[in-house]
Amino acid sequence: MATYYVLSSPEHTPDSNHSSEWPKELGLSFDDREIRLFQGKGHGLGGAVYDFEDFRLDEWAEFVDACAGDWLREELSRHGSLTAIDEADFVRTLNRHATFATEEH
Repeated sequence: MATYYVLSSPEHTPDSNHSSEWPKELGLSFDDREIRLFQGKGHGLGGAVYDFEDFRLDEWAEFVDACAGDWLREELSRHGSLTAIDEADFVRTLNRHATFATEEH
C-alpha cells in the first residue's frame, strides 16, 4: 500500500454533473514515487500520472496553483525535481499551508 497526499481545488461547477475543468486533484506519493493529476467529473474526468523523474513542473504550474496555491509550486521548484524532496519535510510544509487528505492505494 502507498500513501498519497491529496490536494484539491475548490469546486467551481457544483451544479454541473459533468465538467472537463473542475474540480482538480493532485495526489503525490513518496512510496510509489509518482504524482497524479486529475481534473473534471462525470464524462469530463481525465488525468495523467507521472513518475517523479518524469514530472515537469513548468508544464503543470497552473494546475498545481489551482490545487494548492503558489506555495506548492515554489516548494517543488526549490528542489528542481520531486526526487530531491524529503517526505517528512514536505509533510511539515504541507501542514502549514494546505488542507489535504491522505489515501491508501
